[in-house]
Amino acid sequence: MASRFTHSAQADRLDRVVQRELSATERLSRSQVERLIEAGHVSVNGKVIVKPAFKVEPGAVVEVVPAEPRPSELTPFSFQLKVLYEDQHLLVVDKPAGVSMHPGAGNRNQTLANAVVHHVGAQQGAVGTSDRPGIVHRLDKDTTGVVVIAKSTPVHAQLSKQFAERSTERSYSALVFTTPRAKRPVQVAEQGEVHGAIGRHPTQRTLMAITEKGKPAVTQWKVLERFTNGTLLECRLQTGRTHQIRVHMKSIGCPIIGDRAYGDFSNLPKALRDAAEAFGRQALHASTLAFTHPVTGQRLAFHAELPDDFRALLNQFRAQQGDHDA
Repeated sequence: MASRFTHSAQADRLDRVVQRELSATERLSRSQVERLIEAGHVSVNGKVIVKPAFKVEPGAVVEVVPAEPRPSELTPFSFQLKVLYEDQHLLVVDKPAGVSMHPGAGNRNQTLANAVVHHVGAQQGAVGTSDRPGIVHRLDKDTTGVVVIAKSTPVHAQLSKQFAERSTERSYSALVFTTPRAKRPVQVAEQGEVHGAIGRHPTQRTLMAITEKGKPAVTQWKVLERFTNGTLLECRLQTGRTHQIRVHMKSIGCPIIGDRAYGDFSNLPKALRDAAEAFGRQALHASTLAFTHPVTGQRLAFHAELPDDFRALLNQFRAQQGDHDA
């Protein structure tokens, strides 16, 4: 965590200033930064400020004093993690569908963060933050695949920095919607890129959208397999925005199969609509993750196989080749 810096941009709220400055090493939410300020850990020009909305003028010196590590307050969740790699510093798991990354409204006890607390043990103390122990990056609740988790605050900071600096490598498998006679990008080329700044949807606040005020985002895609009514893609992230692949695929007319939030699949043949409905989530899987071990310096790469139900869905799309009936 950065401890002292000079604010060089235009006047802004203290919580926004601190969050931006710490983004290179700590992925903190606005609420987490607010709590840090309200607890007296931030000063401006030598004076402790406890109001998140305090206006920081250009040239002000901001100092952040890290809170003392404390044991996680989360209830341990006895859940069998699928471990791909583990040492004393970090843990890599294959996240299943239906498991949220950390507690939120309606689910305080049965998340990956809770499972990490159970797996690692209370002796680890605070890992990252007390409500998101060890969580470095996020997958949506219904997205499966590779996730890395830190076991100490320094490792958490170093991994977070790699994600912020885009030195990690991530690829996803995505089954996207197409129709036989359409000329969508994934149907007329073998690979491409989607550019579009992503921010909160202007009217549907639980969704994201391509907006002028959003953060820059780039997704690279490559065709792995074509079907009459869909295409299996490999997607690589140059940035890591919330719902990035889902929003970008929708923007080029190829929403991810099963993604009820961003897709309209009324033109799929009935058998495939039923199959997607039974699948019950977006067909998106974090297949690979590569990063540099923060302690050993070794470059590590991990792969998670497609879940069985994802493979079964692909087989149903293969079986529908040539069927154009709606």
